[in-house]
Amino acid sequence: MQEAIVKVGEGEWQNITPDTSTDPVITELEPALGGRVGAPLSPKDHDKAIAEGMRRVEKRLPPGYMDKTKEGVGAAADYLVWEQILQEAGRRQCDVLFVTADVKEDWWRKEQGFNRGPRPELTEELRTRGGGRLFMLTPKRFLEVAAPILEFGLREGSVEDIERVERIGTDDGTYGGWTTDALQELFDRLTYENYEDRVAVIKYAAEMDGVADAKSVYDICHYPEGRSLRGFTKPVTRITGLLRSLGKIPESAVQVLKAEYDAGPGPASGFSVHPLLVPLVNELGDEDES
Repeated sequence: MQEAIVKVGEGEWQNITPDTSTDPVITELEPALGGRVGAPLSPKDHDKAIAEGMRRVEKRLPPGYMDKTKEGVGAAADYLVWEQILQEAGRRQCDVLFVTADVKEDWWRKEQGFNRGPRPELTEELRTRGGGRLFMLTPKRFLEVAAPILEFGLREGSVEDIERVERIGTDDGTYGGWTTDALQELFDRLTYENYEDRVAVIKYAAEMDGVADAKSVYDICHYPEGRSLRGFTKPVTRITGLLRSLGKIPESAVQVLKAEYDAGPGPASGFSVHPLLVPLVNELGDEDES
């Protein structure tokens, strides 16, 4: 953990006190959280939830089964959170907005590597227990959505800070499920199939903080004006699926390249590389130049 903190905070962990009562962040949060934190589970309910959590891990039932390798009852931790959500939502008979940096498949419904909302099993379980609808957002997306609604300003760099924290929490130290070797294989396969332009766009987008606008894509690919960009990401998505089937990347691995659209229907305004992958793509680009 200290090594991860050093990478993000450049050694700032050395100044963090082990006494949480003097932690400046917790001190600032306490007034806002006062009276807004639910009661812990009773000892009986806690033991029952641990047993159910471990059962779900073994049966690969969401949430929590992706944490099977955690020691002891640590694999049941996600279910403890979920059980408390279920109890509170049932008591209030309300909808739930769950903000989590956990992007694994035991929480999210995956479509072509992208998170498309909560698992349907979780949505149904919430309703069965007396709650309403279930919404899920990552911390980054929550900030982006909430800022204009709640009318608060985002400190410059806040979103980038969250992305860095989310990145160090990715399984096995990979970037959204990808390793250097897996990403290089994707690039090699694209190049072999004469899709070097996709590789070039991915690398350019990473250099541009994750986004390549449509005009730049036309320039990079030497496309004539008016050519449709429909289906541009298909080779990347197809080969990504192949790498999943070969076990080179996990099912939860993020999609590398995504089409972006301005408000309303129309052609793609550009293409984006998943934020978790930007550093890895740039790292490969640096190796190519050396």
